[in-house]
Parts: sequence; C-alpha cells; structure tokens
Amino acid sequence: MSVVHAPSADRSALSEVDRLFATFDGMVVSNGLGEWSSRIQGIYADGPYVWVQLSRDDQDMESVILRLSRPTTATDIVRALEAVRFDADSQVVVRV
Repeated sequence: MSVVHAPSADRSALSEVDRLFATFDGMVVSNGLGEWSSRIQGIYADGPYVWVQLSRDDQDMESVILRLSRPTTATDIVRALEAVRFDADSQVVVRV
C-alpha cells in the first residue's frame, strides 16, 4: 500500500506553478521499497505541458522529470511518483 503525505497550503491564492510547488515540495512518497521526500528543483510551464523536476531530499543527484499535461490531477502525479525507481546513473522522465 502506498501512502503520501503533502504539506497543506491555501491553494485559492496560488498560481498553477505555485500550487504544484506547494503540493509536491516536501511530499513524502511511500512505496514497497521504502519512503522518500521530494525536493522540487524546478517547474516550467510550456503550452499544454508543465515540466516538474524533483529529486529525493537525501540525494540531489537522483532526480525525475515529470511531463504533465494541464488536466493532470494530483492523484495521477502521486501514482507516477509511487512508481519512480531512482537510478543514480540516470535521470528519469515520466509522462503523466
């Protein structure tokens, strides 16, 4: 069973990028292999997509890039993060 804890924020006053940052920076992701906390490295909104680069809080060299279509839900993103398997030799790109 996967468990995710995200910090809360007043989402009504935040932009799309700010909401993504507030939701996913510091989120604890738990999967069958253990837990890790996300650290947002960057967010870039480009046309129909938003790109989010994040790393494990304990390993800046291990990162993942999410390519999100604009209608992507937080639940979709959480599922994608739960499936991430970090490899120190590569950067992972996940299309959500």
